[in-house]
Amino acid sequence: MGGSGPGSIGQGLHFSRVGRPGTSVWSGWYLRTGGGAGRRRAILREPMRDPVKVMIVDDHPVFREGLRQALEARKTIRVIATAGSGEEMGKALRAHGRPQIVLMDVEMPGESGIELTRALHEKHPEVRVVMLTAFSDSERVFAALKAGAVGYLLKNVAPDEIRATVERAAAGEPMLSGEIAGRVLREFERERKEEHYREQLDALTAREEEILKLLATGDSNREIAKRLFISEQTVKNHVASIFRKLQVNDRTKAALLAVRLGLGTKTPP
Repeated sequence: MGGSGPGSIGQGLHFSRVGRPGTSVWSGWYLRTGGGAGRRRAILREPMRDPVKVMIVDDHPVFREGLRQALEARKTIRVIATAGSGEEMGKALRAHGRPQIVLMDVEMPGESGIELTRALHEKHPEVRVVMLTAFSDSERVFAALKAGAVGYLLKNVAPDEIRATVERAAAGEPMLSGEIAGRVLREFERERKEEHYREQLDALTAREEEILKLLATGDSNREIAKRLFISEQTVKNHVASIFRKLQVNDRTKAALLAVRLGLGTKTPP
């Protein structure tokens, strides 16, 4: 039955596609036979889609089993394997094939869930990983996303939210728990700014970077001049150039930026 509109498949037999009003989603076809008051209707439904294949990787057996039962309460999801470590995950992949979704605990014995996610993403980028953790930690979230995870959920969310996230992830939609989505965005913004600052730092000459390190430890221009065996005026000139390149207007801001980027943590010899 090619096409999307009404049509016929033989004398007295007519069909039309049906679905949700106002959407392009459809569920089957009406088959109309005969005519008049005696007309009969039947619905020929599309074959059901295959369930989303899921693997659970968590080192707590009770949690794994509870999560498996919660997921399989929905017929659209099938858990093909569970694993309690990276080694078990590797065996499960070889035995059962690749899942569409892996629910991965952050804290795992041996390799962490983030390390396992990175390795899995490099070898099988088509597998989508959703992190599960008891910790609402923006650094973990950011590290997981950088490693290749597409979503991140706290373990205390309702089963319905986990099931919905699995289905959305399988459909290609990144999904984060609402509680931590804002933190992740702030973390991305923070790293973006740090990258900008590092680019500015790279613009400094070796002498300017040396002076910035001393400035960050609290040395005055006179003390810096003595340390480097140069004139105080030369130090002032370098400091002015540093301010211009880092887009700051005082020593405190320059020093804070230097410390944030790992400079000035130790007093140079």
